[in-house]
Amino acid sequence: MYTKICKKTWIITIKGLSLMFNFKTTLLLSVIALTACGGGGGGGGDDSAPPVTTSPGETDSGSGGENNGGTTPTLPTSPAASYATGGTISGYTYTTPDGSEYTMRQPGLVVTGVFTQMLTRTDGTQVSATSWCCGTMSYTTYGTWTHFEKGTHDVFYTGDATLAANVPTQGTATYTGSGMRESTRSDATFNVDFAAKTINGSIAAGDDYGSAVAMQGKISNGGFSGDAQSGGENGTFIGHFNGPAAEELGGIAQFSDSTKNTSFGATKK
Repeated sequence: MYTKICKKTWIITIKGLSLMFNFKTTLLLSVIALTACGGGGGGGGDDSAPPVTTSPGETDSGSGGENNGGTTPTLPTSPAASYATGGTISGYTYTTPDGSEYTMRQPGLVVTGVFTQMLTRTDGTQVSATSWCCGTMSYTTYGTWTHFEKGTHDVFYTGDATLAANVPTQGTATYTGSGMRESTRSDATFNVDFAAKTINGSIAAGDDYGSAVAMQGKISNGGFSGDAQSGGENGTFIGHFNGPAAEELGGIAQFSDSTKNTSFGATKK
């Protein structure tokens, strides 16, 4: 039997009322309890002898990957408006590889920050966790799914895609946001040259996030794709512009070592 646990650091806006939750704050002026776990299915299992679990090693030093001999992940032939390396994504609903379903945006409820739902065994052993971000973005959601027992880390993105005809064809722009591994975010920047149809991105390294990510790609069909590097390993990245006129972007970078996989989202400055 599994137990679902919610972890959240967020700001919630409900019908114009903003409530800020910061569990690192030492002075607590008031406490408001909200039940926000919803959707998702559990799964059966024998909890009498739970397996020993180890979280994926996501905090590598960046000096090299253990799976450099693996195959660089291939990209779809055309950038998709929504994409997941594991499970399925439809609109703002993500279904994990084990069949749990999460609707990440609800009418009247805005979650700012990372929202995490964790599946554990009754003895507290972590099985998997699904995290997504960010309510501050109007058109984009991105997230991760980690299976601790299998040591795999899948990523996904979705949004209100920009029509290819509405992506600018002249000028340059800078997009800023964040990349995410498990529930940890790190600053991300993307430089876009619409005339040259190029995009270059970077996600900063961090003690909890792990090795930095660099990306170089081409714009086509409302989205973009290209090469990525992280921790000495080569990979690929893919994403899409979102909003009526490419106000935001979202995507993922993936590697043969799935613990380096990252999702990202950014807003035009």
